[in-house]
Amino acid sequence: MDFKLTPEQEALRKEFEGYAEELMKDAPPGWETSMEFQYSDEGWEFTKRTHERLAEKGWLVRHWPREYGGMNAPIVEQLIYSEAMGYHRVPAGDIISVGMIGPTLLAIGSEEQKQEHLPPIARAEIYWCQGWSEPNAGSDLACLVTRGVRVGDKYVVNGQKTWTSNAHHADWCFMLARTNPEEKRSRGLSFLLVDMKTHGITIRPLCGMEGSHLFNEVYFDDVHVPVENRVGEENDGWRVTRATMNFERSGANSFAGVRRSLDDLIAACREIEWYDKTLADNPLIRHRLAQLSMEIEAGRALAHRIAWSQEKGEFLQAAHLASASKVYASELSQRFSSIACQVFGLYS
Repeated sequence: MDFKLTPEQEALRKEFEGYAEELMKDAPPGWETSMEFQYSDEGWEFTKRTHERLAEKGWLVRHWPREYGGMNAPIVEQLIYSEAMGYHRVPAGDIISVGMIGPTLLAIGSEEQKQEHLPPIARAEIYWCQGWSEPNAGSDLACLVTRGVRVGDKYVVNGQKTWTSNAHHADWCFMLARTNPEEKRSRGLSFLLVDMKTHGITIRPLCGMEGSHLFNEVYFDDVHVPVENRVGEENDGWRVTRATMNFERSGANSFAGVRRSLDDLIAACREIEWYDKTLADNPLIRHRLAQLSMEIEAGRALAHRIAWSQEKGEFLQAAHLASASKVYASELSQRFSSIACQVFGLYS
């Protein structure tokens, strides 16, 4: 594959990077890209303000169709955008709103649902949370027990969700509820859209050991959800949940973010001295930094291959590759952190 950008794409990359640098001038001290920090009291206002500025440029969901707030941008341009924002540590879009429910509605939602929910997401006016995990249904999501009983033109929902990221800031929630109790596991589930202002919803924080507030418990007590807020058919929510999102999900921003961290680590190694030599002069450290660099480039190649497959319309293959990219990016981040801790020793 030839990863060389066309002159037009190169100009676009420079525009993205220039604006990313401008955005980050307003970042709060000690800015971090973790969701815990972005959704904290300290980081939330900057996160929202950045999303609004990107929305004003038309970039927040530039790969979406124009009628829903996007720019019909080619997938490769979305990849370039993701790399630029990822490298400069810009909160370039809410992963739950832009990366999850948006593509789901584009692929499966009714036209009414698209018109109601997608433009506000594109304008950074509303935020979503994900109501999937429960106290006894985390990784094994099919065990969930939250009920949705059909009563006329509404579902009456009762149950509890947990580890709900950003529920304390969210305007809407997409959730799974068991609408046919006679069915087991993944059968009999429906995919519902719930306004978080609906009577009967209670949110309780689940704070981290260091005091961060990202996760929440959400309780549903006789919450009425209109039937028109169901995505897909009744009892077919598992298919909706597993739907392939036919948009850029290559993980390019993750690999770009690790590249930025590696560049920062290399810069530190060139300055820090140990026994009258910089850390960068140590052959073992140089070897480990070089190994990380190669692994990042391998991930970047995988991200570009995914975008290339999507451009060709090979969405099934791209979905499998995207899953592999997610695993690889997560493990690469762990390896980077481990090696960085080894390089800095007790200081880390």
